[in-house]
Amino acid sequence: MVIGVATIAVVGAILVLALYQMQNASRVTSSGASTSASDQRLAYLTILPNYAVLGPRNASVTIFEFGDFQCPACDNWFKTQEPQVLQNLVDTGKANFVWRDFEYYGIDSTNASQAAYAAGEQGKFWQFYDLLYTNQGGINSGWANKTNLFGFAQGLGLNMTQFASSFNSGKYLNIVTTNFNDGKKLGVTGTPTFFVVGPHGKVVEIVGSQPYSVFQNTVNSMLNG
Repeated sequence: MVIGVATIAVVGAILVLALYQMQNASRVTSSGASTSASDQRLAYLTILPNYAVLGPRNASVTIFEFGDFQCPACDNWFKTQEPQVLQNLVDTGKANFVWRDFEYYGIDSTNASQAAYAAGEQGKFWQFYDLLYTNQGGINSGWANKTNLFGFAQGLGLNMTQFASSFNSGKYLNIVTTNFNDGKKLGVTGTPTFFVVGPHGKVVEIVGSQPYSVFQNTVNSMLNG
């Protein structure tokens, strides 16, 4: 009987140790440190040549935004917090900023993204991006229909023949779809959702229209950590 008790005690100790290790692994993953779990996320968080990027591509920190041009919360973040992120983190070279489509409001959202990429062929992606948010109306109210998207392009002085050809070809539908699927694999359920990727594969997820201070603290902790 004594041996049985000792055996139970040893098994119990092993189980406690295993549980402790599992809990620690979970904490590390959720904190964004480089683990097998975060490595899996990194497969969907690399800057590809066709991505729209603000700031130096070789910056130590990258801020990925998964957003929808019809999303009111994205619009709020664009107008209230993004200017500080760009001025203090991107323009200073601390980080770069990458747009990823997560279009779930419908065809107008998809068309808005395709139009922005078509404008990007003429070096005007980010100007078109600004116009979309500046002119955002109600969800699926028609503000981002094809007629208005072409009006935005004309207002930017784009070559309309080239823009129309690019937009109508549907050539950018693949990147829009891929971004959405990558977002789902990363667990994105709403917009805006941000993934901040730092040195050594550290990943921090920021959900919602969070204040500038959250991004500032995250980026600085990555650079100084």
